[in-house]
Amino acid sequence: MRVSFDARNVGLPGIGRFILGLWSGLTALDADVVGIWPGRDGQNWLGAHHAGPAGHHVRVGARPFLPVEQAAVPWVLRRIHADVHHATHFNLPYVTSVPIVLTVHDLIAYLDPSKARSRAAGAYYRTAYPRAVRRADAIVAVSPFTARQLTEALGVPESRIRVIEAGIDHEHWWPRDAEEIATVRRRFALPEDYLLYVGTAKPHKNLATLFAAHRPAHPPLVIAGATPAEVDALGIPAAPVDRRIVLGRMPEDALPALYSGARALVLPSLHEGFGLTPLEAMACGIPVVVSDGGALPDTVGDAAIVLPARDVGAWTDALTTVCADDDVRARLVAAGSAHTSARRWTDAAEQYLDVYRSVAA
Repeated sequence: MRVSFDARNVGLPGIGRFILGLWSGLTALDADVVGIWPGRDGQNWLGAHHAGPAGHHVRVGARPFLPVEQAAVPWVLRRIHADVHHATHFNLPYVTSVPIVLTVHDLIAYLDPSKARSRAAGAYYRTAYPRAVRRADAIVAVSPFTARQLTEALGVPESRIRVIEAGIDHEHWWPRDAEEIATVRRRFALPEDYLLYVGTAKPHKNLATLFAAHRPAHPPLVIAGATPAEVDALGIPAAPVDRRIVLGRMPEDALPALYSGARALVLPSLHEGFGLTPLEAMACGIPVVVSDGGALPDTVGDAAIVLPARDVGAWTDALTTVCADDDVRARLVAAGSAHTSARRWTDAAEQYLDVYRSVAA
């Protein structure tokens, strides 16, 4: 059974991290999988250049979501003699007889087209999502929350949906020592004590609540991923440069130490289809505070502080607690380590191989 694995969206936040993680799991298992990689190396959302991926792969210049991919991807499937195609986002090929496994990360842009990058894109998503789930031979949701949304919003029968959650690459995400943390602090001119947010500045990330909850008594807030211009575009009043430090795109090699040196990770999203950054932070040995937005309660379980997304007072109190109460911090660190220790991308890959076999049979 040869599987084609569409990795062309590797540069997207969230989805790109899923692609890299699952690809590593599949290749570690020596699965007969051929990656369809972007035509040239680019930057991912945090700014790190990726070298050529390990494993059997081909380069395709056709960009996702453009009409040309409807000819280019089927041509690749014929060329590599694929038995199953894994569409890692909803831009799947339609002119092919190869069975398709579709991974659905979230339905944000379908349920609220205003979250799309343009009005035209919002209209496109309203038609593309239903069409993709109808065409797919198997549908995988990244969380129980996303599975429920597929049934409630698109009428997909539960029997058609398999839930496979993300793994963790423990060779990359682990607590770093004081020397490595100090090196990263010097590299980015960071204070010794800081709260950390890792993600984009999209409206559903709800940075307005986090900024409103952040008080002078709290450590400075470091924003990794979003650029200063993207944060300014939110229209939120500016803070002193030593209180809100916006780093922009970050190289991947710096992230584990950036996590490890933080007082806590904070994620106030209104909606997440899964949420990998809380798991990365837990694996790096720091407490996590998240909202109740979307799948986040499913993702963190009892290993994090979970708050109403828009409750500024609750966020202020939680930031104070996680910064000042050593017992709470120790409990959260231990719970986070236990919560993530058993997660492996190879386990997720094994489950995907079962799905591939089911549609190839």
